[in-house]
Amino acid sequence: MSDFSLASYDYHLPPELIAQEAVHPADQARLLVADRISGAILTEATYAELPEIVPTDRVFFFNNSRVLRSRIPLDQATILRPDGSQKVEQNGEIFFLEMHGSDRFEALVRPGRLFREWVKIIIGALELEVIATTESGRLFSITQGSIYETMEQYGQLPLPPYIAYDREKEKDYQTVFATENGSVAAPTASLHFTDSLLERLPHAREYVTLHVGLGTFKWITTEDIRDYAIHGEVIEISDTLFSRVAEIHQSEWKILAVGTTVCRTLESLPYLWMILSPEEKSQYPEEVQVYWDKKMGALHTHSFVESYEHASGRFRFETHIYIFPWYIFQVVDEMITNFHLPKSSLLVLISAFSSFENVQRLYQHAIEHRYRFYSFGDGMYLRD
Repeated sequence: MSDFSLASYDYHLPPELIAQEAVHPADQARLLVADRISGAILTEATYAELPEIVPTDRVFFFNNSRVLRSRIPLDQATILRPDGSQKVEQNGEIFFLEMHGSDRFEALVRPGRLFREWVKIIIGALELEVIATTESGRLFSITQGSIYETMEQYGQLPLPPYIAYDREKEKDYQTVFATENGSVAAPTASLHFTDSLLERLPHAREYVTLHVGLGTFKWITTEDIRDYAIHGEVIEISDTLFSRVAEIHQSEWKILAVGTTVCRTLESLPYLWMILSPEEKSQYPEEVQVYWDKKMGALHTHSFVESYEHASGRFRFETHIYIFPWYIFQVVDEMITNFHLPKSSLLVLISAFSSFENVQRLYQHAIEHRYRFYSFGDGMYLRD
């Protein structure tokens, strides 16, 4: 089977290796350390040992997106039909996906028959109206109240489908540095970083924001992985990041991405740079412009970033970057990542970062040595 065959990214995982809960303390999770190029296993450690394992000339990049309590049960909702009749629904939910402007949002809904256009829903102080059916679910208009406040009061944290829900597990499914509301899934590689571990890390660190969507859990659906249309995710970064990345590499330091979401963010930067206006590029020092202009020479033929907003020192844009074997990495030098689901775009990304053969061997080693897999599981550090 080839690097581009979906069947190549399937593997058998004993069900008992799917981590159903986090290790406590979280930094005691196991860490398989391997050479990115050769795939050779360098050591087996824990996350708590990262201060000693990671060379001091690495800069850690983290995703500070915060997981929303986006699963809102309907057991306390009142449904108002267009004919004026009311219904209290004990079963069902609204699963918040993303905002569309300041007073509209898209959500998955269950059961769909309740959410016909012009139906109104009241949940505490929140009043909603269904205004359209979308490819994913429904588009709601907020006529009163705050969706974010309602999620905090009534919602549940959306644990992945392979983890049995328990409210006690919610606190383990949020990073200690999560500050920016917007994700419906956690940047899981960062879940192992405790306050104690961060205090002991002597390394420089930076934060970016990628709001993780439900697409992260989707399997690739095409037999040739190159034909897959990957999900988009919203990124927010400081406009100083272009200068910071250039400074790190020009100093011959290395960038360590904690998680695939950080990798997608950083590898999207050349595509964002490509569409910036000449006026915006001119705001950067000449050496920064030269650094990023050179990156453009090795870009994929497809533009993964089509538009952006730039205000108050921040860029906001959606990326559709799709990283599979033979992709040329432009920004990320090293990565820390969890063990991912079969046939997932995340597993494909890791196979591109190291190699298809390396990752197969490392995953087999992890299975044979009883590493814990997926969101609450153990991880790998792929060193340059």
